[in-house]
Amino acid sequence: MEQARRILRESRETLTEGFGFDNQREVCEQFEAKHNLLMVKEHQLVENSTTWNRDRFEAIIDEAIMEKDETPWFILPRVDRFARNGEAAGYYLGLLRRNKVKLAFAQEDIIVSDEASAMQVLMFHIHSFKADQDGKQIKANMLGGRDRLGSDRHELPNGMAVWPFDYVSKRLYGVMSTGKPTLNPQKTAWVRKWVSWILNDGIGESEICRRMEEAGISAPKGGKKWSPSTIRRILRSKELIGVFEWKGKVIYEEKGETVLTMEQFDALQRRLDEVRETSYYNAAKLDYPPLRGMVFCQCGHRMGGVPMHGYGYYRCPACYKPLVNAQWLWKQIEGEIKSGLLREDRLIPAMKSQFDDNERISNLEKDIEDTDHQIKEWDDAEDKAFRLALITNYPEAKLQQRLKEINEARTKAMKQKEEITNQLTVLKEKMIDEEGITRFCQLVASNINNLNKQQWEMLLKILKLKITVYGKDLITVNVALPPILAEVESKNEFSRL
Repeated sequence: MEQARRILRESRETLTEGFGFDNQREVCEQFEAKHNLLMVKEHQLVENSTTWNRDRFEAIIDEAIMEKDETPWFILPRVDRFARNGEAAGYYLGLLRRNKVKLAFAQEDIIVSDEASAMQVLMFHIHSFKADQDGKQIKANMLGGRDRLGSDRHELPNGMAVWPFDYVSKRLYGVMSTGKPTLNPQKTAWVRKWVSWILNDGIGESEICRRMEEAGISAPKGGKKWSPSTIRRILRSKELIGVFEWKGKVIYEEKGETVLTMEQFDALQRRLDEVRETSYYNAAKLDYPPLRGMVFCQCGHRMGGVPMHGYGYYRCPACYKPLVNAQWLWKQIEGEIKSGLLREDRLIPAMKSQFDDNERISNLEKDIEDTDHQIKEWDDAEDKAFRLALITNYPEAKLQQRLKEINEARTKAMKQKEEITNQLTVLKEKMIDEEGITRFCQLVASNINNLNKQQWEMLLKILKLKITVYGKDLITVNVALPPILAEVESKNEFSRL
């Protein structure tokens, strides 16, 4: 009695109720009994078989090829479970036959091994072609049916409505779930609160997100984190007044209760338009200094630009404070840089002491050589294990355990080598000779009063400038080229504003 592995596949979890795993297993069991086969392993896959991106299926094929001597049979319930792509089906068939794996399809009773007759191979390709065409027709039917739900039945395809709504769903084909929306009382109450907060209290979308998270209300996709764009999308939707669209056309209008009245919705849209004109979206209209992405709050979040009364400010998106005038901050930073940061007598000793570490580089290179030697030893150990298994009655379980140990050790060594290589690369990139630093300082010093905004940004990125705001009275600045004068504090802090 020869051993076999069984492959059960469906495109999506919800389809397993049709020709699902239980039914597929029954068909395979009948085939196995007929051909006196012993099933030793069953694989269950949920994946689309019309594409080439089938990593899990290919992993099973690789396993079947490795274990072909002990488990020569590769059984599927029918040809369309193998692939719905004609070219892919031919590729996988050739791969299995070339490696002498016996491929079988239970429902069609087709066996395609390396010794199969031309007729058996032809029957496989006939069924494979039919599976390919069926897959294309299924997709066309699904997409066409989805559109007709909107145009003819005036229902929302795939339940596409905003957060305050629930659905009376129904299954039409596969995973397609459609239905007409119904108001969710709790969610509707929250949206009405949002509108009141915006119109009456003057708060913004970020504050709404914070309040929703504090209240423990899940976001539309089930996550805990709300985003301003999610709030904005909901509040901009005409579905709040009962107007539902599909592909730019109104397909359904709710005549009963809606989330908002028409008057409330119009007032909300006017207010959102006003906020947009003075919000983050138009921060670029102000003349912000060349500090983009370089200003951080003490809590660790990057501070964003906030226009207020025609001036630009930086504010933390998490704790909202402190509020720092952008132009005032830039004047302090610019003055510090011009007054002494780029002086050669500061930079050269500091750079040499920080980056010129030849001994460390040599040690890292030696560590890489040692790691390469370890990896080679594990490769040799793997070859030895395979040879031992071939010439002796070495137990399969022990072999697999040994191979697992070898693979884990080798993977660990390769990861260690990668980390050491990254450290070495960073060190080599940071090594700057004295002459190069001198030229850099002279070049910048001679042009520093003529730099435009883009050139300032480039310079500050080279310096790896990072500004940390602790409060209006304390702001620290860190750079990659530290000053070393005695009167300057040692932790790269040269600004206390």
